[in-house]
Amino acid sequence: MYCPVCYQSTLKVRSNGVIKLAFNGKSRNNSLFTYNLQKETQEQQIAKLREKIIDFFSFYSEFKNKDPLKTFEAYSSDFLCTSGCKIDVINTKVSVVGIIFTTGEVQKLLQDEGKNFGIEIQVSFK
Repeated sequence: MYCPVCYQSTLKVRSNGVIKLAFNGKSRNNSLFTYNLQKETQEQQIAKLREKIIDFFSFYSEFKNKDPLKTFEAYSSDFLCTSGCKIDVINTKVSVVGIIFTTGEVQKLLQDEGKNFGIEIQVSFK
């Protein structure tokens, strides 16, 4: 991936950090979780993601007028440039879909849990 400072292909995900979720541009205070790529298996990471999706869908399913879910973001600022660039962690958010989670895994989770909670899913990943 390209570093937003030096524009070289030197941006790498840190081995541990925080992932934040946003649904249709909205998130809750508890729509985040930690990851550790060295100590957790892929299944454990997916289980954490599923838990947070279920938590949000449970909350959102109580709304009377629900919009279909059109956008989903899973992002982190826990990236580093191997060239040593200082990255603005406050304003930088990089999607972890396609890096930590495959698009297929995320799409399947959203579809499965959307059915369980009666939420229409219109999210598509490029």
